[in-house]
Amino acid sequence: MAVKVKCTGCQKVLTAPDEARGKAIKCPNCQTRVSVPAADAAPAKKKKSAAAASAAPDSESAIASLDLRSLEDKEARICPKCGYDMSHYDEETTECPKCGYDTAAGGLGEKARKKQLKGPDPDKFYAGMWKGCWKFVGVNQALAWRTILYTLIFSVLMFGSLFLYLYISPVPPRAFFALCAVVSAMMIPGWLWFLDEQIVANTLMRKDKLKRINLDIFLCAALGVKSVMWHVLFAGPLLAIPALVGWALVQFGGLPTFVPPIVVGVCYLPVLSMLPIVIGHMVMPVQTPGWMFWKVIPAWLRVLKPCLLWLMLLLFTNLPAIACLSVIGAVSGPSLQQIAQQMDHNAAIARAKTADENMSAKDPNKGKDPLIKEEFTKVNYFPLILPGALWLVACLSIGFPAVYLMRLNGQLVYFFRDQLDMITLAKEYKYVAKERKDEDEEEAKPKTMPQVLVESIIVVVACVLIGAVFGMVTGSLSNTGLVPGILMGLLMGCSLAGFIGGVQLIIVAFKQSVGWGLIVLLVPCGALVYVIKFWQDARGPFLTSLFANVTYGAVLGGTLAAGVAMPGMFGGVQGGNQPVQEAPVDPAAGANPGAPQIEGQNLPGAEVLN
Repeated sequence: MAVKVKCTGCQKVLTAPDEARGKAIKCPNCQTRVSVPAADAAPAKKKKSAAAASAAPDSESAIASLDLRSLEDKEARICPKCGYDMSHYDEETTECPKCGYDTAAGGLGEKARKKQLKGPDPDKFYAGMWKGCWKFVGVNQALAWRTILYTLIFSVLMFGSLFLYLYISPVPPRAFFALCAVVSAMMIPGWLWFLDEQIVANTLMRKDKLKRINLDIFLCAALGVKSVMWHVLFAGPLLAIPALVGWALVQFGGLPTFVPPIVVGVCYLPVLSMLPIVIGHMVMPVQTPGWMFWKVIPAWLRVLKPCLLWLMLLLFTNLPAIACLSVIGAVSGPSLQQIAQQMDHNAAIARAKTADENMSAKDPNKGKDPLIKEEFTKVNYFPLILPGALWLVACLSIGFPAVYLMRLNGQLVYFFRDQLDMITLAKEYKYVAKERKDEDEEEAKPKTMPQVLVESIIVVVACVLIGAVFGMVTGSLSNTGLVPGILMGLLMGCSLAGFIGGVQLIIVAFKQSVGWGLIVLLVPCGALVYVIKFWQDARGPFLTSLFANVTYGAVLGGTLAAGVAMPGMFGGVQGGNQPVQEAPVDPAAGANPGAPQIEGQNLPGAEVLN
């Protein structure tokens, strides 16, 4: 009698001949070996079942004759955790589709673990880490070009301010240019940090085309300081031990002095690979975990593979910039250090000579400074060409890789956000207004008179300070002198404030009407008439111009008064702010001090023949 069996490979029902009982046949469809039950299995099972049925249900013999092994269906596949019937699935499928229990792994299967994740599938990160991110760079290539442009501009300002700091001898301008150099240097990492945060935030919102991102100079400078402080507070403790080990190798092991920087640089690479996680924390409402390495390291270990891939791509895409900076440090480093030392020494000599000239003849310290006897060193600026060219190449090669790595950073935070322990929600506070305002009161209230006065004073003070700094720098670089330069700068600042007030008044008049704008702009007394008629709108610009003119008069009066008290301040200026020294007259000669002197007249042993 033919026997019907089911193929375990393709689930096809096969008809086996009676002779195949107890043997195995091959499925003609998938070539899988299928076992055919033996001939005596069914009769034995029937006999036992009949014996059990013939006995009484409550008989002990019925229970004794019951064979539990015969009741087990060996072909059935049941999930041991939830009891789901998996007979209809392939034998290679070991993960339960209902509860996710994997009999082979002894726990949750891979599909079940991915379903438990609240975010997207992390495996998709690797699929788009190259092509997808570079496509984003192509769509937003304006950000790459702006990065290159800003890096070049801030680099010129930084190196220019540093050059002027070394070139100028007076201390106040040196402090000013040192501040300018520091602020310009902070702008480069600040812009990169700011752009990274913007791209990561937009990536989390699944935006591929970014809107216009404006450059905020003050914000970027502050973020540059923030990046430096992060390295101090976060990376500093992690690199302290490698630095100490490198120092010990040099002091006690006799190794070269370049060993500690190499040790610290190698140990800095793992810290740098944590930066994507840190930026992810920085775009969250709560940024505190990004400053704590003991909270970042556990998350970093969980996503170690993508972080190391990010670091590898960082080094690979920035090879041109890294190579240029390495050549600058190795080849041009000693020459740059020599130029800086020579320029700083020349500035010290100039300060010493200026201070000695300002001393009176009775000062005991006059002429005792050893720097006044030294000569200025001629500085060779030719070695600056090579590092300048290499720095230009480095700036040109940094834009597109930076945008690519920032997008990759955003993708890493998006796909692995469930493993980064980020605080996505901050505590909310609900404020309830005491008095309900009408919907008609949406227009802004006009400014009060104290507010207008404060704003006008702030504008005038800001312009005066800008003029004073400009005059200080100009007077130090020229023969005008420091004090006259500052006074001239104050007058220029007052003029600038008055100009701003006049422009504001013209703008307000044109907002009123074109006619009033033309009257204020062209008619001599039109501004005064407009101020009297529309005082509420014109009081701000008018007060700004008034305060500027009053300050201009005060500075001019003080300058003239100082000129009367110190007549040599403006009239006989020589060598900055030193008065002209008149030649001493020998009283023994009996000559008129105002009479012309004959060559050799007052020399010892010389006589004038009549």
